[in-house]
Amino acid sequence: MPVLRKYGFTIAVLALCAAMGLYLYLSSTKEAKVNLDQNLKAPNFQLTDLDGKSVSLADSNGKVRVIYFFYANCPDICPPTTFLMTQLQDKLKESGVYGKDVEFMSITFDPERDTLENMRKFADRFEIDKSAWTFLRGKSEEETKQLMKDFGLGLVKDPKTNLFTHSDMITFVDREGVVRKYVTGSIDETQNADKLVDVVDALVEE
Repeated sequence: MPVLRKYGFTIAVLALCAAMGLYLYLSSTKEAKVNLDQNLKAPNFQLTDLDGKSVSLADSNGKVRVIYFFYANCPDICPPTTFLMTQLQDKLKESGVYGKDVEFMSITFDPERDTLENMRKFADRFEIDKSAWTFLRGKSEEETKQLMKDFGLGLVKDPKTNLFTHSDMITFVDREGVVRKYVTGSIDETQNADKLVDVVDALVEE
């Protein structure tokens, strides 16, 4: 009892600190849970893959889709964002969901210059496992621009330089064909593959 009277205040403070620490830990864990904050029906499409075959979004229904719009002549963000996606690919292969539960799609919005050969060369610059990663192109620039708009993304072309200002967003579509998350690509210097894995895991586990 003398000990309790002597150190009672200190013990109470330590107990309060421990309780606060537990509260903050649980709160931070809860906040760290991925917020799948979008609910946009993804537009279906008919595009051409590197083998010249027609591919639609509906072909992969039942799997989570990771979609990125790019162009091969991009001087800045497309290559590093594609590299970021290869890091995600490798982590998903380690966990066994790549191909089984998840597929990737890279869609060019510059089909005039991004021929199948040029897209193949772009893809070959990265360690891409094409068993579950499809590179796609449409018939015209206007078609793909409208597709991006339907996905909630923006695209502007500079007619003088033929360069594009575009959304550097990786789009996550769930098994039912609904856009559930947009995540900024390499333009966000804090972005990393682990954050993308968290989004994919949340969708796979639904």
